[in-house]
Amino acid sequence: MIKKFRLLFSLFFCCLGLLGPTSPPAEASPKELRLVCTILPVYCFTLNIVGQTPGVKVELLLPPTQGCPHNYDLTPGDLITLSRADLIIANGLGMEEFLEKPLRRSNPRAKLILAAAGVPPISGPHPEQPKSLPKARAPLEHSHPQALNGHAWTSPLAALTMVETIARGLAQNDPGRAAFYLENARGYSLRLQALFEEMKGITAASRNNRVVTFHDGFDYLARDIGLEVVGLIQSRLGAEPSPRDLARLVNRVKIRRPAAIFSEPQYSDRMARTLSRETGVPVYRLDPVATGQPMAQTYEKAQMRNISVLRQALKGSL
Repeated sequence: MIKKFRLLFSLFFCCLGLLGPTSPPAEASPKELRLVCTILPVYCFTLNIVGQTPGVKVELLLPPTQGCPHNYDLTPGDLITLSRADLIIANGLGMEEFLEKPLRRSNPRAKLILAAAGVPPISGPHPEQPKSLPKARAPLEHSHPQALNGHAWTSPLAALTMVETIARGLAQNDPGRAAFYLENARGYSLRLQALFEEMKGITAASRNNRVVTFHDGFDYLARDIGLEVVGLIQSRLGAEPSPRDLARLVNRVKIRRPAAIFSEPQYSDRMARTLSRETGVPVYRLDPVATGQPMAQTYEKAQMRNISVLRQALKGSL
């Protein structure tokens, strides 16, 4: 009877472990910790790592509709948010150049976690073949002659590395809650790994993985799952292609015959549809998850939609 009771007791606590992110008792680390994440994807990752942990507040610095923070100007409210932070969690890879000097002025005591520090970087703007570069010495700024592509999060495989980096950084800076950060990160990483494996399976079964993307935001995804980017609609984000550039792109697409042209929901698809009319290559909308609802599930839901898009876009070459 005692053995049976012990078995039921053990099964009960095993089931509790399956219910989701774990949280420490409130008394385990009484000091409140304020985390400020620069951009939406980093915020989503951090929410999943923190879970429901008492005493930890996670804030998003940039508006969730901002997208990539190219040329972003901090507001007075942003500076107040930064001044109150215990930890700043940034993407890195040059994505937050705007943050370096204001952060030194408003909150020099704040610790900094660079989520993409462990991701092998890609140079930018987009080269014909993405070139890996050594880690930047000062990732908030462009410390290389050639700038880095900062859009690492678009790949679930790179996102997995980013989650591990954030979790380790939180554990080191907040050891009282370390076990819970690491446990939550393990569960979330398994889901990101599943997303990556499903994407990789789609490209592995396809005979034509050539694509055109709106800009270089999908270079990390392309590298990790085996897509070949044969052209960009905008070589520089915000700069419309000239008639000469568009003519060259049309010619390249006719020669290389990619399976798909990918537009992005954050930008007009006018040029993508023009290219499609000129070449006969269909347009699909792929989400870089640079904008969206500021919730823990946002990244996963967007990547699940991207899996459906990839499956549809490459189905003709399966």
